[in-house]
Amino acid sequence: MKLARFIQTNMERLLEDWEEAALEIAPEFRGKDSRALRDHARSMLGFVADDLSTFQTGDESARKALGKGKVSGSDFGGKHGKHRLGQGMSMLQMVQELRALRARVTKAWGVEQRGLTEKDIDELVRFNEAIDQLIATSISSFSALKDRVTYLIEAMLKTSSDPAAIFDPDGKYLFLNAAMANLVNATARDVIGQTPHELGLRLATDLHDAIATAVTTGKTLHREYHHCSPSGPELYLDCKFVPVFNDREEIEAVIKTSRDITESKRTDYQVWRSANFDALTSLPNRRLFIDRLEQTLLEAQRKGSSFAVLFIDLDRFKQANDQLGHRGGDRLLVKVAERINTKVRAMDTVARLGGDEFTLILKETDRNGAMEAAKVLLGSLEQMFDVDSHRVHISASIGLAVFPGDGADADRLMHNADQAMFAAKEAGGHRIQVYESSMEQSESEDLQLRRELDDALRENQLEVYFQPIIDIRSGAISRAEALLRWNHPQRGLLAPDAFLGITEQSGLTDSITAYVLEQAVTCSLQWRDLSNEAFPININESPASFVTRSLVDQWRARLTEIGLNESRITLELTPDSLNNIHASGFNPVRSLGLAGLRLHLAIDDFGIEPFSLLALQEFRMDSVKIDRELIRDAGQGGDADRILEGIIAMAHAIDVQVVAVGVENDEQLQFLTRAGCDYAQGFLFSRPLHPDDFGALLTRDRQKAAS
Repeated sequence: MKLARFIQTNMERLLEDWEEAALEIAPEFRGKDSRALRDHARSMLGFVADDLSTFQTGDESARKALGKGKVSGSDFGGKHGKHRLGQGMSMLQMVQELRALRARVTKAWGVEQRGLTEKDIDELVRFNEAIDQLIATSISSFSALKDRVTYLIEAMLKTSSDPAAIFDPDGKYLFLNAAMANLVNATARDVIGQTPHELGLRLATDLHDAIATAVTTGKTLHREYHHCSPSGPELYLDCKFVPVFNDREEIEAVIKTSRDITESKRTDYQVWRSANFDALTSLPNRRLFIDRLEQTLLEAQRKGSSFAVLFIDLDRFKQANDQLGHRGGDRLLVKVAERINTKVRAMDTVARLGGDEFTLILKETDRNGAMEAAKVLLGSLEQMFDVDSHRVHISASIGLAVFPGDGADADRLMHNADQAMFAAKEAGGHRIQVYESSMEQSESEDLQLRRELDDALRENQLEVYFQPIIDIRSGAISRAEALLRWNHPQRGLLAPDAFLGITEQSGLTDSITAYVLEQAVTCSLQWRDLSNEAFPININESPASFVTRSLVDQWRARLTEIGLNESRITLELTPDSLNNIHASGFNPVRSLGLAGLRLHLAIDDFGIEPFSLLALQEFRMDSVKIDRELIRDAGQGGDADRILEGIIAMAHAIDVQVVAVGVENDEQLQFLTRAGCDYAQGFLFSRPLHPDDFGALLTRDRQKAAS
């Protein structure tokens, strides 16, 4: 039987026999990819059978033996090479599979023929020539495509802005792109064949260690490097070291790619700094101070040494702030921070907890040393400050506690130093007070409340009540104001006036405001209407916490988290708050600008102050809440009525809604209705209610409106 006919007749048996050998050559094709191997071999055998059936001259036969034949279909070898490269085969595997195909076919045909005639031998020669042609054209195509891919990869690496290099297993450069050449401040010609050590690179040891680890383990690894060069910028690089294996599973190179993460590092640092340092004075804030206090405590326990904690509260700062204005007061605090810093050692810590209160850690100091240091600080702070051409005189009250005698843990030391400071303040200020155990029995009422307020947050004693705001036209509940209450275990339910004045001194303003926001958002979502719209709620914001900008990120994060299409929370600011914000140059509208999620702003206690009028435009207010003093005299035909009518008309002219606060009788409500006021709030409708009671009231109101 002719060889071509034999191949065509026994195709499936030949393929099955060959596949076993091919999978030994390329075991990675076992499973789903083995079918692709057999299908491709079928095409190769078909090409060979067709070639054997085609007449050829002796010259053509000789050229085919050299892989230069031009018989019909000879481009199949080129397609085969490209196909195998695309499948991930190596060139050696591709040649081996073709040789295996030759061996399997000739052996099977030889057994079938049981002896070869001269014509059979000629046919066998032609078969080998066809296989040789396949091998030659496949290798040529495989090499050309691989060279092309290599060229394109090299071009991509060369033009990439990310530094990249290839090292041999000994750490010598085999390749580097332009970005890497710029990084090492040398040309590729000078670098190739050199090691980082030979080039004198600052990171040479780290690079060699990483390359050696990749070679030893055969695994990809990441390293982060801080790169500094005399002629270039300071960079942070995230580097990946990838081992490259040859056909014998030996590592022949290590590829290093680098990604510039400098901007990310700077952002991370700014986030860290914002979380740990006071924005105004650049001193450590409460968070970092407590962390350093804990570390100092552990160090002192280990060494058996002592250290001191000082609390400093400025005397007469409020008067100075009133004299200088808000910005001038901030500049005074900066100068105070600088002066305190110059009077302590580098090993000590100076922090600002908030307002005009500073704290210090004096390491490796006993009571006498701490007292001497406190005297120096007191004398320094009583010297005149020059702020905006004003001569400002202040002083300080300093409380002092020493480890271990005055407290064995951080909380107790801070508590006792703070208590000593209050004792100094109550004794007239401008003095140093060392903590004494007798102070525990002599706390003032404000100081007691201040201590208890810490517990109130931890023990969930604070509650948010809600007072309804009525739509005057429909009489329905349209929104509510969130009002903080302290459910004190001994004193009962306390209104904000009884304790908010001390929150700024205790540094709890931000925590309390965040708590109110969380409760308001929770209830806003809980009280959705039939259209699934969240219920609108107003919140009073502390001017001190808002001006520091510390809550802006908290508000943004929480409002974004709840995913409302539009925020249903309105922030109420008093005219005094707006004056402070305006003086600080901080515009909450720009700072809280969110795509599709804008926090609404309102002016509380709105009257006829000039800045209140300007704020409507500058801060894009959504509504105003009229001062209850004006509402008290409403409906009596006096000046209050004319002022109210003017305010309402003016607000409506610029598309601002008006809320009347403190409405207590029908006469006031009737006047406000005639004047076109939009909303009303007061005891005439309801007192502030617990969330459960308000929810029940809202449900009844909605049922009434539906009927």
